[in-house]
Amino acid sequence: MRDVIFRVGILVVLVLSLVGGFLFWERYQKNKLEKLAYKEYEISKLVQAGNYEKARELIKELSKDRPFKPLALSYELYMEKEDDKTIREILESLKDKDLEKLYTERYAYYLFKQGKDEEAIKSLEDIKEGDFNYPSAMLLKAQILKRMGKEKEAKDLLKVVQEKAKGTYFANIAFALFGE
Repeated sequence: MRDVIFRVGILVVLVLSLVGGFLFWERYQKNKLEKLAYKEYEISKLVQAGNYEKARELIKELSKDRPFKPLALSYELYMEKEDDKTIREILESLKDKDLEKLYTERYAYYLFKQGKDEEAIKSLEDIKEGDFNYPSAMLLKAQILKRMGKEKEAKDLLKVVQEKAKGTYFANIAFALFGE
């Protein structure tokens, strides 16, 4: 009988320890995320105020924490530090497929601004018809093709955008670019 009571006591202690550990871990994670969210808020205020030096210091700190890294790096892009390394780092740290497509398009635009048309076209190949930003990415691709002297391909692509995004802003832009 004493042996049974001892075993039940050990089992109760183990269960209470596990529950306590789990509750402690949840509280720790919540506090950590709250601190990170506040740091992100501080960065936002500093960027809006134009205090880029202090904002960059906080961005370095925030970039160390995985869930906030893409957000922190996107502030760097906003502060006109748009460069290949920053955009690639954002792309590598993303887990959300929609955000990945958005930054893929942004990267293509960066390449386009740098005059790297072939690379820009190649990066846009990752954006497929079912992706939310397909129409805007194809508008960019059409502009790149036009600059490369591939007028017919650009025009054909804009027709596709007009058909797929009928009645939207993107269809109107496609129409405005080539008037058909």
